[in-house]
Amino acid sequence: MVLRGFFSQKSQEPPVTRYPVPHLSGSMTVRHAWSEAARAASELDPRFRLTVVTSGLDVNFEGRSRTWEFIFFLPGRSETALVTLEADPMNEDVDSAGCILTRRLQPASPQDGKKPQFPVPFRDSPEVAAEFSAQGADFLSGPTDMKMEGRILPDGKAVWVTYCWDREYLAPFAKRSR
Repeated sequence: MVLRGFFSQKSQEPPVTRYPVPHLSGSMTVRHAWSEAARAASELDPRFRLTVVTSGLDVNFEGRSRTWEFIFFLPGRSETALVTLEADPMNEDVDSAGCILTRRLQPASPQDGKKPQFPVPFRDSPEVAAEFSAQGADFLSGPTDMKMEGRILPDGKAVWVTYCWDREYLAPFAKRSR
């Protein structure tokens, strides 16, 4: 009897699911990727907490990337979900390839529940890329492996981060109140 209760509480979701997102293709902003990632997390646990967000290594001066990844802590399920949106790897033309959403679930560790969460809503990547460019980050002739990622600083403040020629650039993560 105890075993049956134990097994019935296990996740009924497969550990990895993958499906097309037909209305997204090529490079996308974090806002476009977020709308799909948040929906995927919310279907699992409406109380999800965003703990990681990062672009692929191809983010451009417009703040667009062909890959965005999000990690969510799902407190109601004691799981974490890694949600990746990327150009379909089976398509030879990555610039026009349809988007694939991949969701990977795993049991949460005790540390996962303690990780700080990012504020939602947050600034969209084109606005952040423009701020980084104004600070001197060179998305055009700089390194070809630039990315944007969220970071929670020791003081609890959430920021966007990018790196260019061994320099780190920071910009506020949260939307500015008007």
